[in-house]
Amino acid sequence: MPIVTVSMESSSNVLNFNTKTVGLIQSIWSVDNHYTTEFDSLSFGIRKYTKNIQQGSYSGILNCKYDSTDSSLTYNGNLVSVPDSIQNIFTLLARVSRQSADYLDAKWFPMDHEGIRHRARFLLADIEKVKIGNEDILCDHYRLDIEQSGEALIQVSPYDYFMDHVASAKALRQIWVEQTGKRRIVRASVSIYGMTVSAVLQDN
Repeated sequence: MPIVTVSMESSSNVLNFNTKTVGLIQSIWSVDNHYTTEFDSLSFGIRKYTKNIQQGSYSGILNCKYDSTDSSLTYNGNLVSVPDSIQNIFTLLARVSRQSADYLDAKWFPMDHEGIRHRARFLLADIEKVKIGNEDILCDHYRLDIEQSGEALIQVSPYDYFMDHVASAKALRQIWVEQTGKRRIVRASVSIYGMTVSAVLQDN
């Protein structure tokens, strides 16, 4: 049952990610969330991150900026020390769509998840075809592991259903990436609490 539309647009150093509920879910509990990450095009390190969320009657805004002088991220006035190449979930999506499985497989990357230190890696599970319309697209199929590696010292994020669950230790995250050509993310899924939510490419 379709519950949400997801759009992702990227340039050399910016990724925009938007989620909006549709159908029955939209009438019960509407969500319209927008996320933008600017990053270094070589290291994929975060340079700016903003989000604007609207979930039912609740709304929230988060702004983050990287300061190279002391290698830190500032979230709405809260400072978090990080390495220069720190990732977030969106720079990881940019990375997997641009770098080869040979380079990415099993390599850990430092990750900041809205003020909390994590680490993340892509594990190549297999190579398989994903059917989009009438076309079979050969894809690298990854599992995305995310582990918390630091204490939650501050709470910087407004309540956000997507971001509060995507990095959970209980979640199984999978991504299918087109092997050649545009290297689009063709399919993605998150399984948690006995439920699986999948996103499949619609515009081929």
